[in-house]
Amino acid sequence: MSKIVDQLKYQFRAGGMYLKLIYINAAIFIFFGVITTVFKLMLIDISIIENFKDSLSLYSEPIQLIKHPWGIFTYMFMHQNFWHLFGNMLILFFLGQLFEQYLGQKKLLSTYIIGGLFGALIHLLATYTFPFLRLDGYSITLGASASVMAIFSAVGFYAPNKEIHLFGVFKIKLIILTLLYILLDFLRLSNNDNVAHFAHLGGALWGFIFVYNLKKGKDLSTWFNKFAAFFKKFFSFRNKIKIVHSKNKKTKFNTYKPEKTPKDDYTYNQDKRKRQDRVDQILDKIKDSGYDSLSKAEKDFLFDASKNI
Repeated sequence: MSKIVDQLKYQFRAGGMYLKLIYINAAIFIFFGVITTVFKLMLIDISIIENFKDSLSLYSEPIQLIKHPWGIFTYMFMHQNFWHLFGNMLILFFLGQLFEQYLGQKKLLSTYIIGGLFGALIHLLATYTFPFLRLDGYSITLGASASVMAIFSAVGFYAPNKEIHLFGVFKIKLIILTLLYILLDFLRLSNNDNVAHFAHLGGALWGFIFVYNLKKGKDLSTWFNKFAAFFKKFFSFRNKIKIVHSKNKKTKFNTYKPEKTPKDDYTYNQDKRKRQDRVDQILDKIKDSGYDSLSKAEKDFLFDASKNI
């Protein structure tokens, strides 16, 4: 069991951003599934869990939306059932790798988040505009579909001539597959099927807008990347320990003789640069050929390096 946990940790740290997002979505789904199962076995009312799950979803009813504003973000990590999760994560797994090869991990994360937010806004706007969407009352929306469609659309418009082997048999250009998915959602807008097609189209629209501007030299995700970097830096302080020495009190330490002579600054910095160069080479290899192209030694080196970040 410990080996499985270690392997999952390794894959989460060393794998691509698409894998991290898949693990996060799966972990949240499993958490709610386990808690619900335990409640049922203990004959505890599961409405507590259902209400909590709803509170993390996207409300379209104005009062509830005001009461649960975080839902516009958290809804993109929630799923109704296994097949809902499986469908979204399957697309993210295959197209996420392709996206990272062309545009990198940072842009994948920003496209996932901003695409989900944009999809939510389009969904809400459509709900308040078209009475048909309110025939059965206001809806509660959840799922990563808008985020995944943003990634799908972005990579499709960025590399339109890339050929995909559909079902391992048929060759089809990525742009055609992208447009087919968008068309299917558009044709189902008037279906009363409890699917947030406007959110899907909103995500796809963001993917197109992002790539269109990127090709013109304007990166619309810069603000998000700066925010994410600040967020990461802010929480990294928890790993730093500051020792304050009092003038009036002496601090006692257990002393020991080190087995190795400490390195001087020059040697330490030289070794650090070599390690960083090695990490950069491995990351470039991942960008060009994917994570699976790494040797076991390279994977181990990257995993060890991630512990010291």
